[in-house]
Amino acid sequence: MTVPFYKNPICGAVLGFLVLFEGLPLAKLEATEVIVASDASKKIDSLIEKNYQQHKVTANAEIRDEIFLRRIYLDVIGRIPSLAEAQAFNESQSTDKRSGLIRRLLNSEGFVSHNYNYWADILRINARLGGAATEAEAAYRLWVKSALRENKPYDQFVKELVSARGHLWENGAIGYYQRDRGMPLDNMSNTVRIFLGTRLECAQCHDHPFDKWSQMDYFKMAAFTFNVDANRYTTENRKAFNKRIQKIAREQTKKLIKEKYSDLDKKEAQKLARKDLRGMRDTEYTLLRRASQDLYRPIRYTSVSENKRKLLLPHDYQYDDAKPKSKVSEATMFGGAIDIDGAEDKVEAYADWMTSSDNPTFTKVIANRLWKRVFGVGILGALDELTDQTVNSNPALMSYLEDLMRDLNYDTREYLQILYNSKTYQRTAFTEEIVAGVPYYFPGPALRRMTAEQVWDSLMVMLIDDTDHYQPRLESDLNAIERQKQIYESLEDKDPDEYLKMIEEVVEVTKSINVKEAKMRKAYQEARSEEDVKKSRSLGKALGKLRREAYQAIADVAYDKVSKGEETQEMMANLGMSSSMMNSVKSQLPKTKRIGKKAYKKAMKNASLSQQEKKAFAVKAKKMQTDARNWSRATKEMARASELQSPAKRGHFLREFGQSDRETIENANYAASVPQALNLLNGPTAEMLRNVNSVFGQEIEKAVTAEAKINTIYMTMLTRKPTDSEMKKLLLEIESNGEKGYDNIVWALLNTQQFIFVL
Repeated sequence: MTVPFYKNPICGAVLGFLVLFEGLPLAKLEATEVIVASDASKKIDSLIEKNYQQHKVTANAEIRDEIFLRRIYLDVIGRIPSLAEAQAFNESQSTDKRSGLIRRLLNSEGFVSHNYNYWADILRINARLGGAATEAEAAYRLWVKSALRENKPYDQFVKELVSARGHLWENGAIGYYQRDRGMPLDNMSNTVRIFLGTRLECAQCHDHPFDKWSQMDYFKMAAFTFNVDANRYTTENRKAFNKRIQKIAREQTKKLIKEKYSDLDKKEAQKLARKDLRGMRDTEYTLLRRASQDLYRPIRYTSVSENKRKLLLPHDYQYDDAKPKSKVSEATMFGGAIDIDGAEDKVEAYADWMTSSDNPTFTKVIANRLWKRVFGVGILGALDELTDQTVNSNPALMSYLEDLMRDLNYDTREYLQILYNSKTYQRTAFTEEIVAGVPYYFPGPALRRMTAEQVWDSLMVMLIDDTDHYQPRLESDLNAIERQKQIYESLEDKDPDEYLKMIEEVVEVTKSINVKEAKMRKAYQEARSEEDVKKSRSLGKALGKLRREAYQAIADVAYDKVSKGEETQEMMANLGMSSSMMNSVKSQLPKTKRIGKKAYKKAMKNASLSQQEKKAFAVKAKKMQTDARNWSRATKEMARASELQSPAKRGHFLREFGQSDRETIENANYAASVPQALNLLNGPTAEMLRNVNSVFGQEIEKAVTAEAKINTIYMTMLTRKPTDSEMKKLLLEIESNGEKGYDNIVWALLNTQQFIFVL
């Protein structure tokens, strides 16, 4: 059995040098005044409490303000509160300050960041969307964030994803199909699993062995979106040009057959002639074909459209209801049927059916999914594998939540607000092991370890100011998307004569480069076969340089609408962002503090300073220089997890702490590991927190007395003040170790259960 993180012996040994802590035992937390809840929150509590009576469950005590404050920040915006935020809440005299804080956090940019991480894990939004779709990933990412920011109703959110078509600069939701480009069957399986809570993967090859779905059900569902194509980038001009290339290919193939293969069977002759044609480097056909490929290479993954292909049953289909390779007609698995013949757009009709409030599982799945997000455990035993045997711990509550979601018109933010305002949410965490398959009756939320992103983002709020609004990649993302649009317009806004003339110019300017490349590629392959590493590496670099020269030559001729200083205002509007957002994301990281050479020399020559004072100044200057160097290296990665490459590279803090690789749905790992413990114990994290250039370091510097500094450390890291007993022991630590003592306290707190868990 896996040992829970908070019971892991590694964590128990973390305090090592200093047995300082009398952490607040969860069982002894005092109750607070009962908050005034909305009618919906009260209804939820009453349905939960009925289950307490029926199953003889004792409700946990309500949490104190300091625990609520930390929990609500972590759950709603994915990070601990800043020192200023904690102080503002504690100083508030409002009788409804909890509900007021919930409302503000749900409407904050931090909510967008935290919930983007959640949906990115579900939708598997990763760097380049699993391939070379860099700009499509950026547009998709920005679209999802915009949907969260504007609080797009969930049914509309899903409908726009499932029916997405067009160009990425018009509709970032096409990333939903770009993520599974070339895999339409997998895309349908993921769609049904995420939004309808049903696993159909097994039915792709045979009737489902553990559920009621047949292989025919699978293929009838897949037929709705089988012809949605994210791999093609055919445009009107390119279609016309391809006809010309095909005509040339036919003529040259006939010529080759006549010259070389006239005595062979017609099919064999055509096969050999076409192979010869593809291998030729400098024929009209190959030069034009290469030019066409190079021209459109930058915008390969920029659009989603529909083709005319039909879905056929597999060749080994073994059931009596159809023959192998038969054409499959669209049909829904459950719920109402779709009138395909009467539908103007079958994909739109499919999306309407899926997101309908009458759909048997659509509302149930999202109501349960968000409940689990808030409480750590779902009411239904599974999020995405609903069957007739699924365990339902509270049928009356589940039914009410479904009705509530419909009544709210799928306003997920309002739904979350109701859950967070419930007494059930504001009870102490349940700390016992929760056994899979055994109903959980919610005496309080389940105790959870922070996600990798929550740990990282909590560190970021201690390092940089206004971390929720700092989006260092936004401007470059928008410019890259705008460039895709301008390349497309450069090619498609030309009339046929201009277009053909441009192609001929491209062939001319790249001809000599292509000849050099062919010779160099041959030499490169020979070097590889001879295992001449030095030569092959040198030739590889030279080949890369030639390719860049070719792309630049093409750009100079063809992409006449690409501006050097791209305008992003229209792009921002398409992605649902205001111009004021662009200004807010340009906030700078804190300036590095250091003592300059002139100031240092002046201090050393100052006759009024004693030798001891000069020595102390020299030590301080050296520390500031070290801090400055460390800070400069670290600032490249300082941004919230939602603003970094996703997933992070292997070895990065986020990956060490279990960030999903986004290859499969919700693939994050919450298990404890030795690398995690070593990272906090021996890594640079604690040192960066105490760096004088960090927000946290500056707050500690501002505090005058030892007591004030310790209070600052505790309030920032644990959102509470130290107990009297802790303060006494900590003051002894400072007395013994001076400034180094503060580093020790930060290090120790960083490695406690109280920091790493959502209590």
